[in-house]
Amino acid sequence: MAASAKLLALCTAAVGAVYAAGYVYTQPSAEASGVSSHGSLGGNPSSSPSPSSSPAPSSSGSAPSSSASASSPTASKVTYRDGTYTGSGSNVYGTLSVKLTIAGGKITSVKITSYNMHYPSSFIYPQIANEVIQMQTYRVYNITGATASSYNFAEAVYYALQKAKA
Repeated sequence: MAASAKLLALCTAAVGAVYAAGYVYTQPSAEASGVSSHGSLGGNPSSSPSPSSSPAPSSSGSAPSSSASASSPTASKVTYRDGTYTGSGSNVYGTLSVKLTIAGGKITSVKITSYNMHYPSSFIYPQIANEVIQMQTYRVYNITGATASSYNFAEAVYYALQKAKA
């Protein structure tokens, strides 16, 4: 019995440490983007903010891996050419494409142009598009219950932004 109590205590401490590390890692960027740690994103009350990992398509893709430097305020500023760009994201649940507009070097519009996913687009759109515009990055929060769609959206925005790089 004493061994199982020790194992339970060890597991509890490990889960707590992982949670604390995740909180410490994500809190500065959440505060910088104006996301409350007590509220949800968008209009869907069942969605809860859970940071998405960087889109990393297949092993042949070139999306960057998750790293603190990519989302830190001291990371180099990427400039974008004005215009309209497209990108697509796909996984085992389907595909989606976006049209992204850059004006004045900033993301001003993101629209879904093609959507063939398991859940309806209303699960992620327009709240995730508004986040892209507000945060000026493809690194946005996953929508709980539509993680694959959120990932595909972020991946599509990533590829559109790659085309827009100055």
